[in-house]
Amino acid sequence: DLGEVREVAEMRAALEVLALRHAAPHLTASILDQAEEATKAGDKSRDVRSWEEANRTFHRLILAPCNMPRLLSTIDDLHAASARFLFAAWRSEWETRTDQDHRAILSALRQGNTESAAATLGRHVQWIGQKPVKTASGRTRDAFAIVG
Repeated sequence: DLGEVREVAEMRAALEVLALRHAAPHLTASILDQAEEATKAGDKSRDVRSWEEANRTFHRLILAPCNMPRLLSTIDDLHAASARFLFAAWRSEWETRTDQDHRAILSALRQGNTESAAATLGRHVQWIGQKPVKTASGRTRDAFAIVG
């Protein structure tokens, strides 16, 4: 239900921004390069599962240096919920996409602009998409998913 999707999106936004603010001082060029590679892998994904794995890798890389295990565990649980919504909504053909938000976050972090990165991340995680999907009966219905 859309209320659940929104709840998870809002929780992720708040907690991921908190984690990023704590992680930013500890992010290295190597970590940011790995996050960029994860974004490129997502851009090349041929299916929703490989895209979701690349997306989750990106988020985990930029947040892990916060060194707050309980916070990261909660974020991981919310990512799992997001993935369930995503998989339920995107059962039809996969559409290759380029993640401009990830690139903007990386650019801001490389420039030392944590607040801009945090603001972009917060908006990115709360984006809720709408996509028509076919039901088992052949009818079409709108499904909602967290995409970030």
